[in-house]
Amino acid sequence: MTKSAIFNHTVINNLEFAVSEQFTQHEIALDNLTRLSSLLQLNALGDVRYTLTGRAKQFSQPSLRLVIVASLPVICQRCLSDMHQQIALEFTYLIGNMPDNDSDEGDSHDWLDSSPEMDINALVEDELLLALPIAPKHVSDCKAYTTESGEKPNPFAVLKGLVK
Repeated sequence: MTKSAIFNHTVINNLEFAVSEQFTQHEIALDNLTRLSSLLQLNALGDVRYTLTGRAKQFSQPSLRLVIVASLPVICQRCLSDMHQQIALEFTYLIGNMPDNDSDEGDSHDWLDSSPEMDINALVEDELLLALPIAPKHVSDCKAYTTESGEKPNPFAVLKGLVK
């Protein structure tokens, strides 16, 4: 099997891409993923890298393999400091109609409808939105948020002086 040259478009015919076993890798700036960037730190810089590979006959039908690597700037919900959420994802999508049978056979794979104009960036953004933790936090070295307050006198100390 020979892979065709690197494909440089972000809108593809996903069935043709899979059948002809094309390959693409691309970087997307975070500010180009508007839905995702609205959940990240303001003016966040960074990018998302992905690789998309078409396969003609894996699982007896055309499929796509998507690998996403990203470092997303977020705020730790434990200590409220800046951090980067590392994300590494891998998906295999079968191209076609999902089987209508009642068995659990169709649950083991993700399905994509055949589309002459599938936007790869939108697919990557969808997967990142699903993978982003609701409350990101440091794995280690998280300085727990603490509040400091001044010493307050014990209100019952005055009563203790009255009882003699």
